[in-house]
Amino acid sequence: MRGGRPRTDPPDDPLAWLEREPAQRVHSRQAFQQQLDAIDVELCDIAMIVSTLVEPVTAAFLRADVRAAGEIVAADDEVDARGLGLEDECLALLARQAPVAGDLRRVVAVLRSIADVQRAGDLLGHVAASLAWVHPPSMPRDLRAMIGRLGVVAGDVFAGAVAAWAAHDALAAVELQALDDEVDHLQKSLLTSLYSGGHSAEDAVSVALICRYYERIADHGVEMARQVTYFVTGERPAPA
Repeated sequence: MRGGRPRTDPPDDPLAWLEREPAQRVHSRQAFQQQLDAIDVELCDIAMIVSTLVEPVTAAFLRADVRAAGEIVAADDEVDARGLGLEDECLALLARQAPVAGDLRRVVAVLRSIADVQRAGDLLGHVAASLAWVHPPSMPRDLRAMIGRLGVVAGDVFAGAVAAWAAHDALAAVELQALDDEVDHLQKSLLTSLYSGGHSAEDAVSVALICRYYERIADHGVEMARQVTYFVTGERPAPA
């Protein structure tokens, strides 16, 4: 307008942010949920690598196939590398989002479970590495059969732990404990057989160590499932 003030557009509604904020919160929550789901998926993927290695490593051990065992366990490098990457993602998520309550427990449970997965992978490496000083085909058939069964059950426990994480099954730890008890029973049976006589001292020491490796693999699987119980219910799991 000539001779007057320049024409201006009306100011933005000062209360418009009230309409935008709920939508922004929803979007932020959805993005955070996607990040939580992503770390779950990555944990399950890494754990599945270990789970699928148990049976072939056991078979290679019983055949004394050093090359096959070494090639299979080389995948443990991937487990370690991806585990470290997932750990970094979890720490970054804690720093950026400062989750609380169930979300915080979920991230903490993933962090704890990463350690269980990595340790189980290391134990499989120990089984394979033991072929440097153990020759399983020379062991009595009953010992070899029991070691094979031990590997199967320990693998089942770990696979069950992966399934528990995928389904967020808070009750899986109770069910897996029964399988873990079978691992303990097999271990005791093997040791009883060894100490009852008829086996060399070398076999006794070797089998005792192998039993311990598989027992701990199963324990790490149960501990993973207990972490699911922890983040879903808030109850602190007893140590495996």
